[in-house]
Formats: sequence, structure tokens, C-alpha cells
Amino acid sequence: MKIVLATPIYPPEIGGPATYTKELVHKLEQGHDITIVAYTEDRRDPEGATLISISKQAWLPLRLWRFYKAVKQAAKQADVLYVQNAMAAGLPTVLAGMRTGTPVVLKFVGDESWERATQHKLTNKRLQEFLESPEENLKIKLMRHLQGWVLRHATIVTTPSQYLGEVIQGAYRISPERVITNYNAVEIPTEAPFTEIKQPHQLVATARLVAWKGIDGIIKAVDILRKKYPDVHLVVHGDGPSRTELEALTAELGAQDYVTFTGNVSRTETWHTRKVSAVYVLNSTYEGLPHTALTTFAAKIPIVATDIPGTNEAVYHEKTGLLVEPNNPVQLADAIERLFENPDLQTKLVDNAWQSIHDKFSWEAHVKQLLELFDSATSKPVN
Repeated sequence: MKIVLATPIYPPEIGGPATYTKELVHKLEQGHDITIVAYTEDRRDPEGATLISISKQAWLPLRLWRFYKAVKQAAKQADVLYVQNAMAAGLPTVLAGMRTGTPVVLKFVGDESWERATQHKLTNKRLQEFLESPEENLKIKLMRHLQGWVLRHATIVTTPSQYLGEVIQGAYRISPERVITNYNAVEIPTEAPFTEIKQPHQLVATARLVAWKGIDGIIKAVDILRKKYPDVHLVVHGDGPSRTELEALTAELGAQDYVTFTGNVSRTETWHTRKVSAVYVLNSTYEGLPHTALTTFAAKIPIVATDIPGTNEAVYHEKTGLLVEPNNPVQLADAIERLFENPDLQTKLVDNAWQSIHDKFSWEAHVKQLLELFDSATSKPVN
């Protein structure tokens, strides 16, 4: 099968679509012809695929036009277009699919109108509440309309969680039979070439630094924990628009010695940090289904996460991790302390999480269903 993978971000950037695209190529390269169209400054073809790079430096309309042209050209020889979001990559890809008659499978991992509204402090609503009653900002309203149009004109929409699929069906008037859940899969990375010396009170978080990732709450939890654990330390991998604000909060709390911001680093380094840390912390107020939780399962360290839809389809309280209320640094600190003090609980959670990778989040199951979706899409009429 000839497949075009269209993605808004690509390694070395950190983020689900980037990591997923790179790993998916390795799973599909045998028996399939793969072309990647990505917004990236990288010009090197990855092993097993051809990369068409669209620079992020150009004016937005020009970037979208170049992406559309690249996908349209690639689509002429493709059986299916598989795109990783509904706006920057999704809009030009759906238009290219309509122009060439090539079916489009769209992986929807996050609502960009809500993300933009949250990042710019235009709303403090959770996703479902926002979609039911969005703020009347003109730009956000336009994004919602464009996103809805893209979702309705994709041949098939796949989501990484049942929760996300159910939410967008109602919000964007998509036929339920066209929205299909396919759980994310996790790759178990090759061990890093470093000595792994466990840090008994080290925490790690890996995320794009945006408001809904809740890194500020983790910093506040560290500020609580340092009174009892003077060696507690948080390593934050990733970068983003909230970094300056987060560094200011760290300074305000006098916690500079307890929190390290590394910026974007390699997957090898993020894996190594997980392996030497005591607890992974996921404090988001929104997730489709967090790939970072699955990577943590694979690294065999315990996780504390927020009890929100999407995340709680992977992290089960007191089975594969500990769940806490969103926006509650005190409860977050208590859960982390519970793991610090209870090695038996750590072992139980780690063992159960490891088993769940094989039972629910394997690449074999994910790719099998994905190829079935591609086959189904090619048999449907293109809108």
C-alpha cells in the first residue's frame, strides 16, 4: 500500500505526533511505500520513508499552501492519506484528498480551538464544557468551524480514546460510524548507553510547556515535598510558550535548586531520565490518551496522573498508577509521597502497567486496526 503520512510536527520536536510518526514508519516500512509530509526544517529522509519538508519559517497562508501542494502531489500516487491533526496538517490534507480523490484517515488527538483558547487564557473550561459552550472569540470561532469542516470531510476519523471520539461526534456533528477508537501503542526504547543510578526522590515530566499540561501544579507540589524531602528534584523535559512563566513561578517559590528545565532533548535522554527517576508525573487537565504514560509504563517506573477522561483509559487508580484531582497540588504531593514511602505499592503499579502494554497498548494491535481502517477508507466514496 502507498501511504502518505502528514504531520504538523516531526522529530527532533517533542510531542505525540512527532514520536508516533517516526515509530509508525518502522512498523509499516515492510511491504508499504511511505511518504511523510511534515512541517520541519529537517531535510533528511528517515530509514524506510521519503520525507517532504515544509519550513515553518514562512507566513502561515504560504505554509498551508506549500503543505497542500506537497500532499496533493504525493496523493496522486497514494492509496490513502493519514494525517495527524485537523488544522495545520489536516486542512491542507483534506483539501488535497478531495482534489485528487484520495481517501483521508485523520487521527484526532486534540481540539486545537480549545488548546488555543486555553493557552491564550480565553477560557478556563475543560474540553467538553468548552465544546458545549465555547467563548465567542472570533479567531476561536473560526478555528472551530474550520476544524469541524475538516473532521466532517475526512473519510474516517480515528481517536486514541473512546472519550475523545464521543466528545467530537456531538460537538462537530460527525456520524458515529466514521469515528473509530484505536488506542495508542508504545515502543519500548533501546536502553540508553548511560549508567542507571536511581535517584530516590527524583520526579520527571515530559511535555510541551503549555497551560493544560499542569507543570505549574507539579512545581507547587515539589515546593510542598521539599519540606520533608530536601533531596526532591523535578526534571522537566520539553519546551513551549509557558516556559518563561513556569521559570518565574519556580523563582517566586525559591525552588530553583529543586526544578530543572532541560528544554527539548533526545528520546534517549528522556528515556534515561525516566529510568533513573522515582516517579513520573502527568498533571494535565486534558489528554486524548497520553502516549507519555505508556512510555512510562515501558520504563517501569510508577506514575501519578490526573483523573481525567482519556488519561483514565490508560492509568487505573491503584492498579497501573495513582490518580489525583486536576488542579490540586496538595493531593498531587500526597500521592507522590505515598509512592516514596511504599516500595511494595510501586512494584505492584509497575508490574500491572507493564502487563497492560501487552494486553491493551501493543503496536501489533494498533497497526492491525490501522491497516483495517486504511482498507475501509479506500472502499468508501471520497466526499
